[in-house]
Amino acid sequence: MTRSAATATTLPGASILGQFARVLISLAKAFQDRREVMNLAEFDERMLKDIGLTRNDVTDALAEPLHHRPSWVLVRCAKRTAPAARAAAPHKARPVVQLVSRRA
Repeated sequence: MTRSAATATTLPGASILGQFARVLISLAKAFQDRREVMNLAEFDERMLKDIGLTRNDVTDALAEPLHHRPSWVLVRCAKRTAPAARAAAPHKARPVVQLVSRRA
């Protein structure tokens, strides 16, 4: 028995509804993303520095238009500062611990 390929029937206006649904999903993701970035605004300077951000980075990300995802701005900021922070950080040598053998 062979199956025939089902042809997709398109309704009038289906492409418009699909575009509208994609826009709504994109807006919902942007608002969810904005809420998560607002949580970063509550971090202190040390915590932001640990993840490679500054207070200005978070403020600039939240200043983006409402339909933009602010986390993309933060990703670019973190990538920009990460190599500079690694180069500026002094390399700390690990302490050398001498092994002591037990003689029985």
